[in-house]
Amino acid sequence: MTAMRFPFLALAAALVAATPAAAQPAASADEGAIKYRQKVMSAVGADMGAIGDIMKYGLSFQSAVVAHAQSISKHADLAAAAFERKALDGPTDAKPAIWERPDEFLEGMRAMKAAADALADVAADSESTPANIGIKVKALGESCGECHDSFRKPKEESYKRAGGA
Repeated sequence: MTAMRFPFLALAAALVAATPAAAQPAASADEGAIKYRQKVMSAVGADMGAIGDIMKYGLSFQSAVVAHAQSISKHADLAAAAFERKALDGPTDAKPAIWERPDEFLEGMRAMKAAADALADVAADSESTPANIGIKVKALGESCGECHDSFRKPKEESYKRAGGA
């Protein structure tokens, strides 16, 4: 009945459903790419923060460390794809170096994935000590930091500091 009373709603819904994503304007696609990769990288940051809290406060959530490390590993794959589109116009902390040196950037993603997998393996071992897990957490953090140094703007230049978040 609604479709009969409001035929323009049915038509609008059909057009939206039929419109291919490729028809989106480039600026809109760039905005979407930036937002998507920020969410992927925020998820990595949230997992790292959770692992850090577990370690810092001596929480007995060793199985959670495994889950967070596995999540980071999966997000490393997503992050590599999320940066395929070169989108720099907008609120982003990505440096152009990502697209100028893509092999180096992808190697950074592989290093993060490998470090996250190593952490998950150690944390999954019931015989692992907090010190053993801590060594792998540190290695994962270092892999993240190396990539940040080369491919992310410094915090002082962050779009978030400029009120963009």
